[in-house]
Amino acid sequence: MRRALLLWAVCTLAGCAEKAPERAHRADWVIRSQVVFVAEDLRTERPAAPLDSFRLWFPYIAGDLYGAATTGDFIHPKIAPDYRFEVDLNASHEDLLKSLQPTQLSLSWLRVEPADARIARLSPLVMQADGIEQIGAAEWINADTRERLMLVYIDRAARITGSSGAVSFDVATGAPDYVWIATSADGNSFRKAAHPERVLLAVTPLSK
Repeated sequence: MRRALLLWAVCTLAGCAEKAPERAHRADWVIRSQVVFVAEDLRTERPAAPLDSFRLWFPYIAGDLYGAATTGDFIHPKIAPDYRFEVDLNASHEDLLKSLQPTQLSLSWLRVEPADARIARLSPLVMQADGIEQIGAAEWINADTRERLMLVYIDRAARITGSSGAVSFDVATGAPDYVWIATSADGNSFRKAAHPERVLLAVTPLSK
């Protein structure tokens, strides 16, 4: 008996305990995109900045949909000569889970149910290659419809709702997932979107 207990203790200290099965790779968590430089209408093309003049940075806003980023960049994609890049959310998912925070929505008219659901919005930035300034405002858009999109992770079955004047928000998921949220053309309606066939990272001029 003593020997069995000793072997158990040694094995536990050495990390011999059975490991949890690895999470299956999700193909829908892989984003294949392209950086495009466009005007505020999201359609009119602008001259692209040289590849060596900027870098992509992908922090998250944990616990809210808006505001300053709360994490570093877990992703670090490489940009191809044609400005295409790939983001595999599977590879950075565990880092995100460790960085989640209690949800405290800064817009008072928004609410999440259940209240203990945790969320995080992927907030892409396009920065100077060797500096800390943004070279433009970056946002996801549907390549076909040019709808503005946001990508939000929700850690359980939950629903985010709210309305203020003409603005309404209604997004639900039945399981932990990365959810695409589409914004209507007038910016007043936010709804869960079907997984876009093609998504672009649009860079528009910074507001003065």
